[in-house]
Amino acid sequence: MKLVPFERGGVRMAECLELGGDANAALELISGCMEHGVERVLVEAHALPPEFFALRSGFAGELLQKLANYGVCLAGVFPADTEYAERFREFLLEAKRGRAFRAFAERAEAEAWLATR
Repeated sequence: MKLVPFERGGVRMAECLELGGDANAALELISGCMEHGVERVLVEAHALPPEFFALRSGFAGELLQKLANYGVCLAGVFPADTEYAERFREFLLEAKRGRAFRAFAERAEAEAWLATR
C-alpha cells in the first residue's frame, strides 16, 4: 500500500497510489491514515486491485465498511470512459450519493468533496 499525503484548500488528505488485494488492505490503509494524520483518502481506479471490481469477492464491501468504522472518508475516481461490469456500474451509481465513500468521474470533484468532509 502506498499512501501520499497532500493538502487542498487547507485540508489534509492523502492519495492511495496502490492498494493491495488481500484481507489486510483495509487495515494497512487505516494504519497509513493514522500515521499521516489524515481521515480523507483519494484513490483512482487504476490504484485499486482487481478484487475491488469483482463485487462477488466481498473485498469492496469489507474495505469500505472498515474505513467507515474508523471514520475514514474515501473518494474514488472512476473515469466515465472506462468499461465496468454491469453490477459494478450499479455500485458506482449508488456510491455517487455515499457519505463515507463516494464515486466521481473527475479527480477535481473528488478532491472538492473530500475537502468538505
